[in-house]
Amino acid sequence: MDVGLRRLSVRMRAAIASALASVLAFGLAAVWVSDAVRQQWLPAAEARAMGDTALLDEAITAGQGWNGPPPLPGYQDSAYVVLFQDGALAKSDRMSHSDVVGLMPLRPGAPRFVNRRVDLPVLAATRGTGPGRTAPFICRTTGTVPAADLAAMFGVDRPAQQLTIYVMVDDTMANRASELVTRILGWYLVPGASLFVAVVAWLVTGLALRPVEAIRRRMARIGGGAFHERVPVPPGRDGIARLAETTNATLGRLEHAVTEQRRLVADASHELRTPIAVLRNSLEVALTHPEQARWPEVAADALADTERLQRLAEDLLLLARTDEQRVGEGVEDLPDWIDLDDLAAEQVAERGCFPGGPRVLATVLEPVPVRGTEVLLGRLLRNLLDNAVRHASGEVLVSLRAVDGRAVLVVADDGPGIPAADRERVFERFVRLDESRDRADGGAGLGLALVRSIAAALGGTARAVEPRSGRGAELVVSLPTGTP
Repeated sequence: MDVGLRRLSVRMRAAIASALASVLAFGLAAVWVSDAVRQQWLPAAEARAMGDTALLDEAITAGQGWNGPPPLPGYQDSAYVVLFQDGALAKSDRMSHSDVVGLMPLRPGAPRFVNRRVDLPVLAATRGTGPGRTAPFICRTTGTVPAADLAAMFGVDRPAQQLTIYVMVDDTMANRASELVTRILGWYLVPGASLFVAVVAWLVTGLALRPVEAIRRRMARIGGGAFHERVPVPPGRDGIARLAETTNATLGRLEHAVTEQRRLVADASHELRTPIAVLRNSLEVALTHPEQARWPEVAADALADTERLQRLAEDLLLLARTDEQRVGEGVEDLPDWIDLDDLAAEQVAERGCFPGGPRVLATVLEPVPVRGTEVLLGRLLRNLLDNAVRHASGEVLVSLRAVDGRAVLVVADDGPGIPAADRERVFERFVRLDESRDRADGGAGLGLALVRSIAAALGGTARAVEPRSGRGAELVVSLPTGTP
């Protein structure tokens, strides 16, 4: 049954749940109202029974026999019993002698004109009750009736004594009113109201799900390739609106990723085309005139172009891996703590082993552990230093400090610098400034793009800032640090 309910639509389940809840609520309300109506009618029945006990008392006190006309004949419509003080049954109306069980006279000396309501076991054919049932009675005691009057009225030889009058409370009207209300509410109001609530729930749920359907239709269209579109955001600040906003944010990132992927493919194709064309041209010329070709030089040129292609492929693969790291597991999931100061010192020392280029000096290298891998952090440092050495006139300065819980790596050179308008663009893929467009000088334009991608994958940032020395370029990488 649970599986069957799950197959129903949300609107149908909401309507069914509303109908069941309404049946329960209205059913309980019907029972309560029916009982309340009965309780409203019962005081009138008790008041009439009290009046009938008074009429019987007056008839007995006046000494009128049961065959004479009573002064007020209203009690003749009631079911009553008159008992002697000694327990003998004297008279009953609408109840035979055998039908009355357990009726006892009031105690001797009970005050007159005091009515009491008691529930006693009784079998009354006129009320349709069964054995073991109880019925309400109003009790009243008369004054002491002389023996002669008792003999005259009841035809019995009894000493003077008080009499007890029991008049049954006729709750027929109360029961009928309760049954009528129960029938009206149970057969008409409860089903009708429950059906109405189910229909309203169906309609309201449909209205509530209308934005979801609009989002679904738009997502279907976006899935067809329209990544620039966004799902409609309904008014209000409910869960559906937040879902639409989150979906649009996700679509924005997806569009950016798709755009970057397309641009990466296009730029990579463009960058690969030139070395492949040069390599193919040199080999074709050499094969066309093999007797004139200088094969050692052809092989050296082919090897250089092959190495360039290999470096480009490695850079593209590393970019893809760092992008995957950025959208996948966080930096806290990386297993290793690396001493960035040790890696920086090794890189600086390695640069000092190659004379003829700019000097690479480490000004400050504070001990700073960062989360990452030696491959990624080593590539980040290498690309920063390669870029600085490529553009420096004579000196490259490296510093590493711990600032506010982050490792701040600064690489500055004394070269021509980076214009303020291009300080963000230099971190884009395949971007080479005009001064770096020479292939022997500039490379493929992936070095700084890899620096930013690696920094982002490790939870950090990379940016170009205004150099504090007033000349050259200054690149700053900030990474989260901690205690291993």
